[in-house]
Parts: sequence; structure tokens; C-alpha cells
Amino acid sequence: MARKPADSARATEAGVPQAGKIRTVQDARSDLLARAALNAAGAAARRSDPLADAKAARAVVEKASGHAAELARRGLSTHYAEAALALSREIESHLSALPAAALADLLADAAATAHAAREAVARVTRGPEGRGAARAFGLGEPFNARQPAHVLRALNRIIEASGTHPQVTADIGLLPEDVQTMQDLASDLAALSGAKGGVTDEVQDLLAAQGALRAFFDLVAAKATLALAGDPEERARLLSLLPRAEERRHRLRPAEGAPAA
Repeated sequence: MARKPADSARATEAGVPQAGKIRTVQDARSDLLARAALNAAGAAARRSDPLADAKAARAVVEKASGHAAELARRGLSTHYAEAALALSREIESHLSALPAAALADLLADAAATAHAAREAVARVTRGPEGRGAARAFGLGEPFNARQPAHVLRALNRIIEASGTHPQVTADIGLLPEDVQTMQDLASDLAALSGAKGGVTDEVQDLLAAQGALRAFFDLVAAKATLALAGDPEERARLLSLLPRAEERRHRLRPAEGAPAA
């Protein structure tokens, strides 16, 4: 399978193509990758099983084909369906190259956990001393959620600083069990980053393809909601095929008595 590692970067630079500009399957693919990048930048953290998403894509495309004309009239051309099927095949190929499908979730969970802690630290560190503490927690250093080395470094900075800056740790409500979760994630991610055979690249490509497929599901749901407004039963049948996203496995625990995020 020919992999396209630069697709995501190109799509991010180009932005989401304007309506009516999707003339090829590659256009649709670039659009989905761009939407996935925007979702990630906007902290959309929905997670789901990549293999389940890949299988669901085929069922969704088959069902949507019965309404292809109306969906295309509303901006969802058949090129999107073809791109989604190609993405589903890529996901399966990436999974076959990984020692375990859970590795993709591991990177996403670790990145989301580190991002949440960094964001909390940024809210409570002010003034010269606060800025120094923020740097100790890793703020100001490059942080790309798709780069295992960045995520691992961020986790280790937070773990170390939680012991040397107890006031900031208390201010953000970081509990010992939260630190333990980060240590577990860091340990697992260190093993992942050191694996042989280009595993890290496979995980990154898998996340990109899955994110694009989730963007396709969002477009189908949005278009079908209006396109099938006059046939609620058929609309329900189509929407029922869209996979539900699950919550992350690792989450910072809420304070006692506070609702979970």
C-alpha cells in the first residue's frame, strides 16, 4: 500500500477546501485530513476503535449510496465515499503492521493527559516565579500530540515538576493517582517509541487515517440529518450505522464531589 505521510501536513496548510471544489477522490481525502487536523487543533478528543471504524465505513458508504444524489446535492459527493473506503483499507493495513491495535489509543491518551495538565498549569502560574514553575512543567517546549517523543517528554516534565513544585501541583489539583497514571503512560509510551520496525510512524499514520474517517462520519451525519429530514426512519437507520466514540481510557480524575468532564 502506498502511504502518504505528507497528506496531513499538506491538508493542514491548505485548509478545508471550499464547497464545490471536491472534484477528485484525492480532493475528498485532503478535505477529510484537513478537517481531522482542525478537530485535533480544537481539542476534539473522541476516541473509538480503529478497526470498528474501518468496518463501519463500509456499511455507512453502502447505506448512503442509496441517497447519493441527494447527499451530493448537499455537498457530499461520491468522492468522499471512495476516500472513506480507501481510508478504511489503510487503517486495516496499519493495524496489521502494529504489535497491538491499542498502541494508537495509547499515544492519544498520553497526549490528551499531558495536554490537560499543561493547560491547568498555564492557568495558575503567573508572575516571574510562576513562569519559572511553568517552564519546569514543560510549558514553552514544543508539544505535538502526534510525536511520541514530544508527548513522552511532556509527561516526564510534569511528573518531575509535580514533586519539586508542590504549590502548583496543589493549585491544579493533581493527585498522586494522576501522577501514577502519567508514570504508567510514560512507561508504556517509552516502550512504544523504542520499538523496532517503524512502529511510531505506523501509529501516527493510523491516527491520521482514523481522524479523517471520523471527519467523514461527521459529514455524513450532518448531511443526512437534513437530506433525510422527511424520512425519519431511514435517517435513523443510516445514523445508527455510525460508530459511537468511546471515552479515553486514561483521564485525570475530577476533584471529590465534582462532576466528571
